[in-house]
Amino acid sequence: MALAAFAMLAGGVVIGANSVRAQDDWHAVERHTTTQAPADTSAGAALVACGEAARPAGEPYKTIVAQLNDMWATNFPVYESLKADSPHASSGGCIFYNQRSLDSLLQQWMRVDDPDTVRPMLYAIFAHEIGHLAHGDFDPGSEKVPVRNKELAADQFAGYSLERMGIRRLDPVEVTRYYQLTGDDFVGAASGHGSGDARTTAFQDGWHRAEIGLPEQGTQPAGGLGEP
Repeated sequence: MALAAFAMLAGGVVIGANSVRAQDDWHAVERHTTTQAPADTSAGAALVACGEAARPAGEPYKTIVAQLNDMWATNFPVYESLKADSPHASSGGCIFYNQRSLDSLLQQWMRVDDPDTVRPMLYAIFAHEIGHLAHGDFDPGSEKVPVRNKELAADQFAGYSLERMGIRRLDPVEVTRYYQLTGDDFVGAASGHGSGDARTTAFQDGWHRAEIGLPEQGTQPAGGLGEP
């Protein structure tokens, strides 16, 4: 994804006071989960992970999360949730997705079915969820950090991750549309995710930080987003 391809995505993101305690690049995140999967993790077997009914993750989700974990030196597990819900992270350190919900979002709402477009979007989606866990968003010390700050910081984490992975086939129009459908534009301000513009701005800020070699997060709110 060349910088020109992201002309629509300019700017920054707010960093919560108790987010990643990072100083530089890949050594910024060293949080690990101790969550263990149940003994029966055969394909399709029902299980409970982090308090949620699920089954082992399928492809390409398993590989995508594994690659992100390898890059950040984390080991957050991913599962397919049995309930129809959007991709999410849990306080127990797990990441969840629901196949039907993802298909509905990408194919019916966004009308994206080209594999070359879908796969980069999936990396962005799962990097966002890893960002929540890597930033310690469920830690007691982060309880007072506004939800919007956490969401925008996770968007920045996603942008940073994709640039460092060299994933450049990401359509800025599709990124904006995804953030609009999963942000305040579509579901209302109560979602706390921020507007589509704010979210794409945060994503691009993360991309720029990685591109010029800055740490994943800064000490000041970027672009005036969120609350200090």
